[in-house]
Amino acid sequence: MCKRVLRVRRRVHGDVHADVAVALNALGRALWKKGELDLAMAKYEEAREIFAGLYGEDHKDVFVVLANMAVVLGEKGRVEEQLAINEKIVDMERRSSGADSHSFATSLCNLGGSYNEVGMLEKALVVFEEGLGIV
Repeated sequence: MCKRVLRVRRRVHGDVHADVAVALNALGRALWKKGELDLAMAKYEEAREIFAGLYGEDHKDVFVVLANMAVVLGEKGRVEEQLAINEKIVDMERRSSGADSHSFATSLCNLGGSYNEVGMLEKALVVFEEGLGIV
């Protein structure tokens, strides 16, 4: 179904449109759930490029796709790359949404999880506590 939606949206809107990026993100999620991690990552990257081209890097839609990419990287055992993306998202969220927003708190908790994955437990606790202090 996701592939069909993507085809229709590309036919209607062309290749560079927010609706196409949304469909690519949804297709990436479906592929991730099926365990097709490399294909999912390719769809996420294409969606990220479209959103970033339309709105700039500091946009919530870019953050969502980056977070999805981080999940895939974690599942592939590429936790250092996952950590780097989550650190990037936190920086971007802080600039765009502010340090007291719900989305920033969520990003902090995701970062805490990444720190935990790489064994940086003290840093994970600090970041988790900061995120929980916002919500």
